Amino acid sequence: MSLRLSLKVYPQLEDEDFRILAAIELGMSSHAYTPMDYIVKLSGLHEKEVSYRLRKLNKLKMLLSNPFPKPSFAINSMAYDCLALRSLVKSGVIEAIGRPLAEGKESDVYLGLTSDGAEIVLKFLRIGRTSFRQIRRLRGYIGQRNHISWLYQCRLAAHKEYEALSSLYKLGVKVPKPIACNRHTLVSSFFDGVELAFCKDIKHPSRILKDVLYEVRRVYVEASIIHCDLNEYNVLVSSEGDICLIDWPQYVTSNHPGAVNYLKRDIRNILHFFERRYDLKIDIDKAINYVIGLSPTL
Repeated sequence: MSLRLSLKVYPQLEDEDFRILAAIELGMSSHAYTPMDYIVKLSGLHEKEVSYRLRKLNKLKMLLSNPFPKPSFAINSMAYDCLALRSLVKSGVIEAIGRPLAEGKESDVYLGLTSDGAEIVLKFLRIGRTSFRQIRRLRGYIGQRNHISWLYQCRLAAHKEYEALSSLYKLGVKVPKPIACNRHTLVSSFFDGVELAFCKDIKHPSRILKDVLYEVRRVYVEASIIHCDLNEYNVLVSSEGDICLIDWPQYVTSNHPGAVNYLKRDIRNILHFFERRYDLKIDIDKAINYVIGLSPTL
């Protein structure tokens, strides 16, 4: 579901509506659908008020319902968006949301503003069922829980990416600065650049390639982290030729059983792009030895 719909609904919600949504969300930690009596208890509202609010939220298409064995409810991605926005606004992280930067199957990325007018990026993760099976194979942070909603899995992915950015930014790696993370929403600094795949006029492609490999080397050697999905769509390039590596929810550490293969794939993706687009050729083994620290230069 697109964030555009969530932004249309958000202004119509009142404090009591958010209390209902938060109660359902809390109940979903142990139930696929939160029973009506749980909602009453967790929200602290009178049963009649809860019924009224549920009807309103249902009309706004923010709920899923299950009448058997007794009325119970679940929130959808629109409600989850609104809960995250509410928390980020109340905590003073964001003041306004601007234009979309990217909208895809796995995330909606929007430009935002802080109270002092600084530009930031809000990334709402939309992990699909198929893609998350792949993530489950890559990472162990979901564990073996029998009940886990897709919304909560998006939350875990967002927080995992926030952790990666926090570690890498402290080391000075060229990644966005992490600012906040709430539910499935990651807030980071804005980098004024274009995806490498869409850069038409790179004056010094060989330097950009070396810069990318140098950052991948730092990530691996200093943080023991592997991106796992590095390609020309996850590298931003500014008009001045600076770079920024983005999209880290699939990262693994160097002790992961498939670490070597994932690292080779990342490097191969980058080398293949520069060879195809700019006829730049670097031997894959030479690049790998450089990235893992066995060779001081390319």
